[in-house]
Amino acid sequence: MTRLTMRVTLALLLLGGASAVSQAADRALQPLPPRVAGGASMNVGAIQDALPTLDLLITVQLLGGLLERQGITLDAGATQELRVLLLPLLSREELRPADARRLQASVYAVLSPSQELTLKQARAALEARVRAFMTRARFATPDGPLNLTLTRYGLMVPGGQATVKAVVGANGNPYVQAGVNAELLTRLLKLLEP
Repeated sequence: MTRLTMRVTLALLLLGGASAVSQAADRALQPLPPRVAGGASMNVGAIQDALPTLDLLITVQLLGGLLERQGITLDAGATQELRVLLLPLLSREELRPADARRLQASVYAVLSPSQELTLKQARAALEARVRAFMTRARFATPDGPLNLTLTRYGLMVPGGQATVKAVVGANGNPYVQAGVNAELLTRLLKLLEP
């Protein structure tokens, strides 16, 4: 028995009695849980490559919310342009990061400077809420240190970490699969109808 093990055992005896020592020993003898794909071991480069697609998912969500709350009011021309830009997402099989980046830039180009500022402020507020939550929360991962980028985007992207993991390393389009992102895009397109 090492000194550290003896100290832990003694502390457990003092704090919780023999049953605590027995439970701790039982837990120590159990096999470690299997590594969960997509945790800290997920390739950081793959996540970075997927950021344009993840950012587009967040933009669609925020834009729809702003239009519903009338935080942004679009004229007929901007409404039509956004609809033409976003409608193909419902049927497009692939959405590569470069395409998502161009689409995001096109969405911002349609907005007036004040509308773009409002959208960027909504994004900054979302990020601030996520940062505040992450500073208060305690995260445990079975496979080592926490992947902060995965966790942060998992808290911001509609569909959470499951969506982030599905987007990372794939060129599939999350809008063609049934789920929250398809619903958000459909709702946004309805708001953009003339």
